[in-house]
Amino acid sequence: MKAAIIEGFGDPAATIQLKDVPEPASPGPGEVTVEMLVLNINPSDLLQIQGLYGVSRPPLPLTPGGEAVGRIAAVGEGVTGLAVGDIVSPMILSCWVERVTMKASLAMKLPAGIDLKQAAMLKGNPATAEALLADQLDLQPGDWLMQNAANSAVGTFLVRLAQQRGINTLNIVRRESAVEAVKAAGGTAVIADALDDPRAFRKRVREAVGDAKVRLAIDAIGGGATGLMANQVADGGTVVNYGLLSGEQCRIDAQHLIFRKVTLKGFWLIHWFQEIGRARLAETYGRIAAGMADGTLTTPVADVVAFAEVKEALRLAGEGGRSGKVLMVTEAGRQAGV
Repeated sequence: MKAAIIEGFGDPAATIQLKDVPEPASPGPGEVTVEMLVLNINPSDLLQIQGLYGVSRPPLPLTPGGEAVGRIAAVGEGVTGLAVGDIVSPMILSCWVERVTMKASLAMKLPAGIDLKQAAMLKGNPATAEALLADQLDLQPGDWLMQNAANSAVGTFLVRLAQQRGINTLNIVRRESAVEAVKAAGGTAVIADALDDPRAFRKRVREAVGDAKVRLAIDAIGGGATGLMANQVADGGTVVNYGLLSGEQCRIDAQHLIFRKVTLKGFWLIHWFQEIGRARLAETYGRIAAGMADGTLTTPVADVVAFAEVKEALRLAGEGGRSGKVLMVTEAGRQAGV
């Protein structure tokens, strides 16, 4: 079978290799074999391949990929609740393979009619949006939050989840062409092209929210964008950083931390998984899967590329200005109709 592998860190499209690897072992007690159908490419995957993600580089060789959707191909002894043919989200890393044997408890069963492309994006972005919205501050209907990279997959999910709960969103995007899509997703207000001028940004924020206080700011960019967000949250407000799209560390003036009592927090989904408990995890993903199945929680897809063309897929994923996610489809996924 085929697997995507890196043997050194560097440019993703140049570094990634598609190699023949041994078939996974047959599932033992409590295990299942999952045949991957659609593989998602996230910014974190690209950063990992570059050796820039997390506090330390993972050992090599490495199969990247934190997110996919698959189908149960075999079931081991003692497994209940899963059967051959079930569609599942593998709650594991190293997903860019054609088949994998894993603990059955880490294969989350999905609704049979779920769109496979959307299901491939279930594990990371919508759960991140849910945690950023619900677990940072006790926001109530009518409250405001602010986010940058609002046209990203996480940003789009956050807009939709906030709208469902009556929470207003002030959404920051880089391009004027992205404004309408964020509004169509349910964004209360959208600001474009004011990120490099703090005074112009402040003016646009006041025009959007009036006298309302913005208590929570969600930062996906880092660098100077973190400080720009901190400058606009209310005294005592919170800035949560969950990404470094700028490639730079967060920069924030100490006056916000010391004199205005602004809090800067970091968020990583892995920690959230470890902290919330299995019941909340199951409830959250069940609700997200239902939203994907009924079309209320979806994200745009820009390109679907054959897994055999993994280099081209990573090249596309690394380009700016895309209108949606880049996905890879395996041969089994093609046969399943993707």
